[in-house]
Amino acid sequence: MPSGPLSRRFPFSAIKGMEDVKKALMCAVADDDILGVLIKGPTGTAKSVMVRSFIGTLPGKSIVNIPQNVTDEQLFGGLDIEDAIRFGKTAVKGGILQRADGNILYIDNINLFDPKTLSSILECAESGKVIVEREGISAEYELRTTVIATMDPAEQMLPDDIADRFDICVQSYSADDIGDRIEIITSNLEFEADPEGFAERYSKEDSAVLLTVDNARNILKDVEITRSDIEKISRVCLDLNVKGHRADISTARTSKVLAALDGRTAVSDADIKAAAILCLLHRRKDAAKERNVFQPQRDESPPEGRERETTISVGAEERETDEGAAEHPEHTQDELSGGSGTGEDLGTVAEIISSVKEKLEDMDSIEAVRLHKIAGKTGKRKNITVKKRAGRHRGFKMPEGRSTDPAFDATVRAAAPYQRIREKKDLSINIEQQDIREKIRIRRDSCSFLFAVDVSGSLVKSGMMQDIKNGVKAMLMDNYIQRDKVALLTFRTGEVRISVPFTRSIEGICDILENTMTGDGTPLGPALLLIRGYMINYVRKNPEERCCVILITDGEATYPVIRGKDATLELRKVTAVMKIPNTEWIVVDSSLVPGRVNHALNLSRMLGGRYIRLEDLQFV
Repeated sequence: MPSGPLSRRFPFSAIKGMEDVKKALMCAVADDDILGVLIKGPTGTAKSVMVRSFIGTLPGKSIVNIPQNVTDEQLFGGLDIEDAIRFGKTAVKGGILQRADGNILYIDNINLFDPKTLSSILECAESGKVIVEREGISAEYELRTTVIATMDPAEQMLPDDIADRFDICVQSYSADDIGDRIEIITSNLEFEADPEGFAERYSKEDSAVLLTVDNARNILKDVEITRSDIEKISRVCLDLNVKGHRADISTARTSKVLAALDGRTAVSDADIKAAAILCLLHRRKDAAKERNVFQPQRDESPPEGRERETTISVGAEERETDEGAAEHPEHTQDELSGGSGTGEDLGTVAEIISSVKEKLEDMDSIEAVRLHKIAGKTGKRKNITVKKRAGRHRGFKMPEGRSTDPAFDATVRAAAPYQRIREKKDLSINIEQQDIREKIRIRRDSCSFLFAVDVSGSLVKSGMMQDIKNGVKAMLMDNYIQRDKVALLTFRTGEVRISVPFTRSIEGICDILENTMTGDGTPLGPALLLIRGYMINYVRKNPEERCCVILITDGEATYPVIRGKDATLELRKVTAVMKIPNTEWIVVDSSLVPGRVNHALNLSRMLGGRYIRLEDLQFV
């Protein structure tokens, strides 16, 4: 049973909304072949409460939590030090995963874990066993578990190959209806005031959930999924551009469980539709997103004196079908579609696909554009090995020379088997030089973002200044990660300055940007030179930081570095010396209507950076 008094467990049935999350958890417990459920959502949306409440309804199962900064020995197991010291023998002592056998393995904030560790955990869960080979020992033990994980995508994305290992992925949301929010507050206050009485009110509903799951487990083996059902699932996965075959298998398996939870032994179209929503959210590959959407766009304006021709494009698949039908009228629609289903089946598949797409697109639309996605950093943060006593202890190694950061646990394990033959000298354990192990420390690399904002008169006249301020504030307020640093530079004629040096506090940036004086010309050259000097000095002091300069401007230079020079020609010379180590440039085009000469686009090319239209950021 879960740790702590049962009365302190918030009843599963009392949690408002999040039907997809509830359905996913019930599926995972009803079918042991569903190995993983991933729950994504903002902080404070009851992800952990949901998991712990549900597992609390299950007799004989408990949650085994994997903490942050866990070592391999703690996780997979290692040398039993006590036996080694007492008896001089090398035996394995199981780790966290051994305790998870027959229980639920829970990983909170999974996106903050080391991907290699996660891959090993999920591989063990899939294979059903853990193999331990280290420090001269070799052993293995069984692992029959279901992995449930939670994450907040705003903090950091989970690598695609890790996410794909989860059969089901669902999202949790903040309630946006005033009535729902009032009900959530009321329920929590009632629970805090009288946990036992509140739990008793929902005991029958929780018991009904448990009975539904038990019945599903009993009839699952009798649930049939036909070849026609499987073909529908395959067509849905193909249409949604899903790569690999885990998605198809997971959707088929989940369809059967959903039917069993409903007390049926035959899979329905509704089961397939619901299963696709549960299993494909994290597996779709949007062809448009796979391309670099921030690449400079071509100027497709028509030549002078000619109007742009209006064309109606037909999808490639539709054209091929139409052309094939014209050339080979004897082919049926079914043959051209490459399947063996009837026209009725094809119509059903089309309806399922349309419904699933609409649901998944609704989920996508709820998430705001994130700063690291805009900057191309999503899912690419790496572990950096740190030599000093900083960062997370990730393992150990043989030291090179004298160690200043010994790994005590690894050192004791190395010395333990030899204690029976070593002279103790009144010591509990005698450690010799060859036993010493040194810690390997890593930390998650962070980013430093310098927002360089053009506050000149041209932007004031165009009416874009407020949009710029709103855009910067949206990126900061919605997507900032606390380990990152941000700085603000503003520029106009006579005033090019670092308004806010690099800091982890964003409140001051928003206030200063809102109250910044605007007007006059655009000193792009002087601004770039100040950025260069400031960033080179910063990178020199912080060589492990990855930096990004986000330059928000219309790109038209009107004020030179040297008085009397042509500002546009001078800008080319300035950009030629803008190479800054570990720094990426992004030019956000803030011009209202681009003219024949797209100055911001040209500037991005000269800097070797990305080009983005301000309107394309789509702040919500």
